[in-house]
Amino acid sequence: MKIYRFIQSYSIKILKEEFKLSDGTILDRTAKISFNDSNNNLIERKKYGVFDTEKIYELINEGKEIDVSNCYIKNFSLSAYKYKYELPREHKVELKNFTASQSLFESEKSVDFSNANFIGDKTDFSGTHFGSGNLTFYNSEFGDFPVSFINTSYSEGNSNFQYVKFNNGNVNFEDATFQNGDVSFVNAFFGNGFTNFKNIHFGNGDVNFRFTTFSKGNITFDKSVFNGDDINFSKIDFGEGKIDFRRVDFGDGDLDFQEIEVKGKQKIVFRRAKFGSGNTSFKDVHLGQSYMDFDEAEFNNGKIDFFKANVHSISVSKCLLNCYIDFRVDSCDSISLKQSIVQNIVDFNPGLSKMELNTLNLSGVRNMGDIFISWDDNNVLDLICNQEDTSLHDKAEQFRLLKEEFRDTGRYTDEDKAYIYFKRFELKNHTESLSKESFLKRLFYYPSHAFQKVIFDWMGLYATNPFRVIFSILVVNLLFAILYTLFMNEANAISCISNDLSIYSKFFESLYFSAITFFTIGYGECVPLGFFKVVAPIQGFTGVFLMSYFTVAFVRKILR
Repeated sequence: MKIYRFIQSYSIKILKEEFKLSDGTILDRTAKISFNDSNNNLIERKKYGVFDTEKIYELINEGKEIDVSNCYIKNFSLSAYKYKYELPREHKVELKNFTASQSLFESEKSVDFSNANFIGDKTDFSGTHFGSGNLTFYNSEFGDFPVSFINTSYSEGNSNFQYVKFNNGNVNFEDATFQNGDVSFVNAFFGNGFTNFKNIHFGNGDVNFRFTTFSKGNITFDKSVFNGDDINFSKIDFGEGKIDFRRVDFGDGDLDFQEIEVKGKQKIVFRRAKFGSGNTSFKDVHLGQSYMDFDEAEFNNGKIDFFKANVHSISVSKCLLNCYIDFRVDSCDSISLKQSIVQNIVDFNPGLSKMELNTLNLSGVRNMGDIFISWDDNNVLDLICNQEDTSLHDKAEQFRLLKEEFRDTGRYTDEDKAYIYFKRFELKNHTESLSKESFLKRLFYYPSHAFQKVIFDWMGLYATNPFRVIFSILVVNLLFAILYTLFMNEANAISCISNDLSIYSKFFESLYFSAITFFTIGYGECVPLGFFKVVAPIQGFTGVFLMSYFTVAFVRKILR
């Protein structure tokens, strides 16, 4: 029964009645304790045996097993124990098979387990409430056995687990509840066992895991809740296990994951996690081949920072991004914003910093904010073309998205580049889709495809480059001039050009005729004869079309 989850206060009444422990030991006093919530409503009343602290000290000194389950213990302190037996302050005190399940510890100053050496087969604090006063396990060590803090609860004081060494056994804090004091695991060590911080409720105090080391075991904070102003996971070595922060509510405090390290190829999962109005930093993380999953996470208006991060891939799919996100990573194979909604700034522009990014997936993104990205500096073409799991249609839509972003921010050169590749991939996708159609349908489409490819793309880059259209005009005139020159004879002639002229003279005269025909000037001194009566109108139509094409491209440049 999770009776301590929302304990705010409690009251104690010591009764002069016996209390029988599970091992048959009879205690001469009983503590009747009432637990209340924040509204002073009663949660539960429970009876505990009053276990004398001096008796615990005697058991420790004799090296015996200690079981104080279902007991009320006041002013327990290993510092006081060492003072009583004249031991050095840094002396490691051995506690054999220490069991304190469903107990209550309180102190006027501090419940002190500092420098304890827990030995034997187990250590069990499950269901225990640490009441008034601070709590410290500073520099304690646990053997290679299960350590249980399941469903423990902690009052207003600070909880100190600094420099604690959990060796290779499983460590379980599931369903623990901390009130408003600070919680510190600074420089703690977790071995190869499973580390469980699932469904923990941290109060309004700060939470600090700075410099903590994990080995090969998996770590989970699934469904935990943070409420403090400062949540620090910086400079942690997460080892080789899977790291699970799914469905975690980080509250509105600042969240620091700077310079964390992960060995091997692991997953760091933040799926469906909630990030509040505080800033979240993943600066300078070194995650190697590891994968970061933020799919379906909730982001408030705090800044998310991946500056100088080294990670294999980051997925922020199906999210509402109403916060500023700095994606100026140092090295990353892929970043995915698939099907997310951008309502603030997403920054990919490296500026003067180094940035190595192989792929960027913007499939299905709705952009109602700004995506800071540079076509050349970010190698946008490669970022999209390198995608292996997206269709031609998806790639086309991503170029269209970026085209609109560049237009809205006045980066017209980049807009033109994005538009060109949008049209190219759109055409490729249409062509690919027709591969499944009938032969006749494909046969009808291919001339249209060729026309779009040659005229729209090659000749003018989809009306984005007027100079390319001019070049195309010159090339077309030249080709028609060559055609007139090579096929000029008695039957196919131009009235102003004599067949007796040399080939070079014919070419230059044909070039003049080609120009006046192309531009539909028509001075009247040159009339096509024979087959050229068909060729000349075709050239004239081509001229009208290309001049119109040039006008569109030129005006588009000028108006912008």
